[in-house]
Amino acid sequence: MKKIINSMLMLAMAAMTFVSCEDVPEPYSWPTPPDTGNEEEVITPQGSGTLEDPYNVAAAQALIQTLGADVQSEEIYVKGFISQIDDISPVPETTYGNATYWISDQKGSTAGQLEIYRGYSLGGEKFTSKDEIKEDDEVIVFGKVVNFRGSTPEFTTGSSIYSLNGQTAGDKPQSETIGTLDEPITVSKAVELINALEEGGSTEQEAYIKGKITTIKTKDEDISKYKNIDYIISDGTNELTVFRGKNLNNTDFTEAGQINVGDEVVVIGKLTKFLDKNGKMIPEVAQGNYIVKLTKGGGGTPDTGVKTVTVAEFNAAPESNDVWYQLTGTVKNLKDNDIYGNFDLEDETGSVYVYGLLSEKGGEKKKFQELAAAKGIKEGSKITIIGTRGSYNGKIEVMNAYFVSIDDGNGGGTPGGDESGTLAKPFTPAEANAFVSQMEAGVNSDKDYYIKGKIIEITDKNQFGTQYGNCTFYISDDGTDKADKFYIYRTLYLGNVKYSDDSWVKPKAGDEVIICGKVVNYQGNTPETAQNLSYIYSLNGNTSSSKRRK
Repeated sequence: MKKIINSMLMLAMAAMTFVSCEDVPEPYSWPTPPDTGNEEEVITPQGSGTLEDPYNVAAAQALIQTLGADVQSEEIYVKGFISQIDDISPVPETTYGNATYWISDQKGSTAGQLEIYRGYSLGGEKFTSKDEIKEDDEVIVFGKVVNFRGSTPEFTTGSSIYSLNGQTAGDKPQSETIGTLDEPITVSKAVELINALEEGGSTEQEAYIKGKITTIKTKDEDISKYKNIDYIISDGTNELTVFRGKNLNNTDFTEAGQINVGDEVVVIGKLTKFLDKNGKMIPEVAQGNYIVKLTKGGGGTPDTGVKTVTVAEFNAAPESNDVWYQLTGTVKNLKDNDIYGNFDLEDETGSVYVYGLLSEKGGEKKKFQELAAAKGIKEGSKITIIGTRGSYNGKIEVMNAYFVSIDDGNGGGTPGGDESGTLAKPFTPAEANAFVSQMEAGVNSDKDYYIKGKIIEITDKNQFGTQYGNCTFYISDDGTDKADKFYIYRTLYLGNVKYSDDSWVKPKAGDEVIICGKVVNYQGNTPETAQNLSYIYSLNGNTSSSKRRK
């Protein structure tokens, strides 16, 4: 992989040498720093992106040019000087503990600078003070770079400072840890070490432990509240509870789906021997642990295939995260506005609790009302699902469940049938969200759709202007800020043209619009109109380009 990236990097360097900036139309030209009035030294891209040989900023910029829009690189090291600091949000003043700043190859200069977006401090720790970094500090930054939306090169969220003016938090020497990142211990070895501890004791050293996630114990609705997750990892022989674990680089968990059953992780933390209220020994990784390596496992692909069973047979089956069951039944006790899809599934043999319902196996946790709107799921619907058997507080549950089909006569699918999304029957914002959320991540629709709603708000930053000719805003059915609002991203003006005349009428909050264009499920979690591939078909009923002017 490294050889491929380096080859691409060389091609990018060549392209930067021979391609004129005038060949790139606004607003998509590569970002350039403001003219300082001084001639800056031309920096040659150097480095291979490793800790021993980090990229300079010029090389990182060249690498980013080889990436497609929103495609992240592998983790790399980049060395430079802090040239600009936009924001530091330390704890406990905020909950973020990260910073947005820029680095350049030349000390005291913004030339060729690269944005570090929401990065963490030394060693991946949260910032605790706004004085931890300052302009002209020399840093090595570790993380992934991305060409955000195809127009903004940056280190993406979650990067960390490896060294600051030569100081490192450092990879701890092997003598100070049990196992290493490259050679972590197994879950069985961790359990063996824990068994040797006294009751309530813990290891003095932190351990690197590798295992596969078999159970996520924290309920989805609690993840964004507590910012950590209790889960269980296994090596196939023993299990180990990870207590109040943090995400990659010791960052907060913000929502369900960031880790899933079947994912393989390497966790670092102290091992502890915890006794529950019944006196049972629970081997744990103590609070303060976090993930240092995550390999997605697709939600726990079953080894033994899918077994079709009745509810009674499911309830009698052994608890397992490796065996998948298909069940068909009627939706009961579904609460209004349930965003997770928790309900009872009932057939003629019995009833079982379904703990959340995904739109597809291994997918991210979607809001249930989006899936329900798209497929027509409601109280009394007869549906088929697939999931594993688990339990919580002694109650049997269908875990990791995903939707298969519905037998309500409407077949699910596009809300309102084939006519929805047309000019005769435009999507509502809620219908558009439900429809687009089922699309493949990052792929524009192959045809145009119509969406009708009222504008909630247009910020000054995203207002129609003559520089870019487009506008970004949200719409809802009545113009108020709602959970099912739809994102109109960089849409063009009436007549499918760029806004180019400040005498033209500008849309405002409360205006009713019909948007026509292609839609996309951006990064698999943000339904929106595709950039510059939609336009305002009508504004308060006006569709005529001859009536645009005030």
